[in-house]
Amino acid sequence: MKIKKRISWLMGIVQKSLLPHLDECLNIPLTEREEKLVSILEIAEIEKYVYRTASNQWLGRKVMARKAIARALVAKAYNRYATTADLIRRNLTYTTNLP
Repeated sequence: MKIKKRISWLMGIVQKSLLPHLDECLNIPLTEREEKLVSILEIAEIEKYVYRTASNQWLGRKVMARKAIARALVAKAYNRYATTADLIRRNLTYTTNLP
């Protein structure tokens, strides 16, 4: 499948199923910027590029943590945060203000 068709297909899936599901699950609706970040994370599939084997697991983070870190780095770049502390602070502020 050509890249343009694949992205178009993925955007359709994200908009038709994932975003409405997230709106149902969350107490507050996602902003347009948050919806765009969700779309970017789903299309980029950054987890594919994270080292997966646990043969040398004693080095660094666990495999599942590496996937989360990769997604957080994409979010950090998208939001143009200068430091990881800015991203953490924003997420803590967001989660503490939930109803």
